[in-house]
Amino acid sequence: ARTPKSTPRRFAAVIMRIREPRATALIFASGKLCVTGTKSSHNSCLAVKKFAYIIEKVGFPLPPTQAIDFKVHNIVGTADVGFPIRLEGLVYAHSTFASY
Repeated sequence: ARTPKSTPRRFAAVIMRIREPRATALIFASGKLCVTGTKSSHNSCLAVKKFAYIIEKVGFPLPPTQAIDFKVHNIVGTADVGFPIRLEGLVYAHSTFASY
């Protein structure tokens, strides 16, 4: 469910998680949200709407005529190459492109 966590001394945002779609949001005092952890832009948009709904239910009303300004800023891909990698050897062989 929702698990808000705030550590203002370390980081000036509330961290909130939802299960469906699985997502984590950084909620800033400025009203900006940063959503991570989803696997598609559609799920990101859905998560933003859910977080906005939660924020509204807590007592911060959203203007009824204002649509949520949603933008995708980056996409991250992951892969499993299927074998172990000697990190020191990789850095030694490609020191211009890597550091360890």
